Parts: sequence; structure tokens; C-alpha cells
Amino acid sequence: MANARVLDEHGRFGAPVDIAWRDGRFVGTDGAPGAPSADAGGDTGTATIDGSGRWLIPGLVDAHTHAAWQAFDAADRDAIPEAEAVELTRRALHAMLLRGTTSVRDAGGLRSDSLRAIEVDARPRVQTAEVLIDREAADAAGGVERAAEAALVAGARWIKLVGTAGVASPQGSRLDPVFSLDETTAAVRLAAQTGAGVMVHAWGGAAVDHAIEAGAASIEHGMFLTAAQAARAAERGLVLVPTLRIYRQVRGMIDAGELPGAFGPRVDEAVAAHPGAVRTARDAGLRIALGSDSGTPEQHRTALREFAALVEAGLTPEDALVAATRTGAELLAAVAGPGSPAPSGRIAPGEIADAVLLNVDPSDPANRDAIGDPSAVDAVILGGRTILPRAADLDP
Repeated sequence: MANARVLDEHGRFGAPVDIAWRDGRFVGTDGAPGAPSADAGGDTGTATIDGSGRWLIPGLVDAHTHAAWQAFDAADRDAIPEAEAVELTRRALHAMLLRGTTSVRDAGGLRSDSLRAIEVDARPRVQTAEVLIDREAADAAGGVERAAEAALVAGARWIKLVGTAGVASPQGSRLDPVFSLDETTAAVRLAAQTGAGVMVHAWGGAAVDHAIEAGAASIEHGMFLTAAQAARAAERGLVLVPTLRIYRQVRGMIDAGELPGAFGPRVDEAVAAHPGAVRTARDAGLRIALGSDSGTPEQHRTALREFAALVEAGLTPEDALVAATRTGAELLAAVAGPGSPAPSGRIAPGEIADAVLLNVDPSDPANRDAIGDPSAVDAVILGGRTILPRAADLDP
């Protein structure tokens, strides 16, 4: 690829350079991003791509999604025949890939046996949690450890603990912890034995404290995160995955009569508090990763609009670019299993060649919607394989 502006690990673009990859990894010397070579167009043998007037960023990472969910309500999801559900999941993952998402952390619902039925070339890299472990699921399994063990046996690289109630719970119950510190610690200890990680759905309160003290890898949502919690989480190396936009979408579903009006007050609390939590994390130096929490076909196709939501909440475009690439990639790389190398979220010699070529500068605040617009994506590189999205592939 010639003359592209390449994102560095701090979220900034330099002068145009040439970039090349071979055997699925970027090549170059002396720390340069790359150099022209016989296969500079990629491992597929395509002609060199002209990157003039374009911006190359590492592959985008959605660190919290539900790719196998094709309806908001669990009963509606369960009513979809299995074969149809797998096909819808394939379409969802393929749409994500064409829009630049090269890595996904599925936060529950996508099972490894279903994933194996979807061709690798048609989807991003995926790590699964298999199931969501709430109090009901833990009790049914005979405890948190047994529930976590079953998920790991099924292929999970992540244990997803539902540490606080969600949008469907009564107003006022938002910060009641679902699991004790001992239970959270037991899940972290068990996951670590297989190199897996723990992600904790926690709106705030004691559940966040438990996640930090137990050594979880990430806090999901965290809209009532305090400054003291953010500082401790940053010190211990956790990541916040806020998923801002989904709560606005739920508010819209309530307004449209698609969800009960009783959810409204609780959702409004979350929407109002969420941007402040992002700023609290930012000010404490707590790393932030992009996550969409998408769970319907339309949401899957627009997941990367979360980038604009992060900027609106107070991140600079540079910080949001790091959240959407390097931080998410590092989170997934920390639990990558044997034989499943994960990208680093960097475009540098020796790193896995996952990248997205944009025709709009995403570091310009005026272009904060660019990453969420599929027309901005000119090419996706996945493990050195170049994918050129067609307009027909990007139709809603």
C-alpha cells in the first residue's frame, strides 16, 4: 500500500508512508511501519493499493457485542430456529467485518459450536463468553464456579458475570451486587487457570469494587463509576467498556412502544450518568475500549457509531481511536489461546496485519461519525487478506 497516513499507537497520524505485509504480518525495518515489496498489495497477490489521501488504522475491535442475538427480548431470540439463527449470526459478523471490525469479543450468546459453522473468511476474529452468568444461572449450575467451568469447557475465553441488574430491573435496584467478592474472586481464579479472563457487567457500586479487588480484566458499562473506583481500576490495569450508545437506543425503543414504558426511568438514569463515567475514567487514566453491546440486526450493522458516542462523551478523537483499536486489541490479546494469536492493535513490523483503510480523516473532530459510516471504508485487511467492500454488501 502506497502513500497512506498510518495511525500510531497514540492515536495520531504521520506523514504518508508505504506499508507492506507478508505472511499475514506487517513488514519493515528500523521501526518504520513498512516498505514497498513485491507483495505490497497483501498476501492475496492483488495490485498495490494507492493510499494517497487516505488514512490507515489498525483493525477495529468491538470489545462487547452479542453477535448471536437477533432480537432484544430473550423469548423472541429463543423462537428463532437454530439454522436461521446461525445464518443471521453469519450475516451479522460479515457485516461487522465489511465495516472494519476485525476482532470481536462476544459478551454472551454466541456459542463456539455455532461459530465453527461460520466460515472464518466471512467474519472477524472472535472470542466468546458463551453465556451470561447471572444469579439464576449460577444457582442453576450449583454455584458461580460450576457455571464458569461449564462455560470454559464449552470454549469460552471470557467469563461474563452479570454483577448488577440491567435495564429490565425495578428502579432503585441498579447498584445491588449480584455476586459477593468471594464469588467474583473464585471466577477470576478459575478463569486464570486456563488463561481466560473475566468481564463484569456492573453499573456501579459494590460490584465494581468486587471486579477491581478480584482482578477482573474489564468493567462493562460502569455508568455510576466513581473517581475513587476509576483510580483503583487504573492502578490495577482494568479496562472500562462503557457501551454508551445502546442505552440511547433502548430509550428509542421505549419511545417507539417496542419495550415497556416501565423501563424508562431506569434507562434515563443510565443515559444521563454515562458520559460522566467516561470522563471520570479518562481523568483517572483508566483505559477505555470501544464496545457496542449490539443485539439486533440493525444494531450489528451500526455498531461502530459507538466511536462518535465516545467523542461526544469527552474523549478526543485520538483517544477514541486508541479505544477502538489498541486498547480493545490488547484486552483480547491478553487471553488469546494457544494457536490463536491476536493482533496488538498496532501497525508495525511483525504485528498481525489487521487494518482498515478510510477515505476520511477520523482524527478530525468534524468527522467523528466517519468510522460509523460504511462508505468511509475503502478496504479491510484481515490477517494480510485484502477485502474490498462493495456497495451492495453494505446495504442495511
